[in-house]
Amino acid sequence: MTEPQQKVSTSQLALVKMFLHASHNSTSQVHGILVGRFSVGPKLTIEDAVPLFHSAPTKPILDSALRIIESHLCGSGDKELCVVGWYTANERLGDDERPGQAALRIIGGIASRLECSEKALPAHSEPVLALVRNSGLAELLCVESCDAQRAIGFFQRDNRKHWIDPVSEVFTSVAEEGSKDGSWKNAGEMAAVACKSDSKAVSIVDFEDHLDGSLDTIRSTDWLMNQKVVDFVSKNG
Repeated sequence: MTEPQQKVSTSQLALVKMFLHASHNSTSQVHGILVGRFSVGPKLTIEDAVPLFHSAPTKPILDSALRIIESHLCGSGDKELCVVGWYTANERLGDDERPGQAALRIIGGIASRLECSEKALPAHSEPVLALVRNSGLAELLCVESCDAQRAIGFFQRDNRKHWIDPVSEVFTSVAEEGSKDGSWKNAGEMAAVACKSDSKAVSIVDFEDHLDGSLDTIRSTDWLMNQKVVDFVSKNG
């Protein structure tokens, strides 16, 4: 019997954060965590993205970041909210076909953590791997009214348990407040404005920035929430 296809819905906030992270580090690979919830269907709703790296991830720092994020989610009071996947952007423009090896290894580890957790998930739920397509992102920033769907791709586990099976665009959507399906075009326009804005007005900070900063910088960085981006999306959404 064929397993039902999991649908993937992404918030505008998560999309803007992923695109900002990639555009602000356009000459390097980027990596981050996807936060959201699983529901019956099966359906995966990505509510937020937490930027972690703008270079090759290392296991000790990755494990530390995951523990901090999981602790933060436990403290939120929302028992359904959890780590639901990983996002990445490859280093080279045009390298848009599949995620890099580091991302493929990490998403496998996230799947194992979910399988070993005490959280009860709906049947056929599994994490997703998102790839920011550099060519699509470049087009988004250069062409008015570009569809955000051209700049993002989602991958699911294939029969060999590798996350290289593309999720059909038919099963992906943008989620807006109130759980209604949004518009890829509107999400793309918002992301383009954010990426073109003054970096001080709409800044994005990842975990690597946090660790590389001085003591004062470490105290002030907001890599978990990136509140300036949250405020931008709330104002323009």
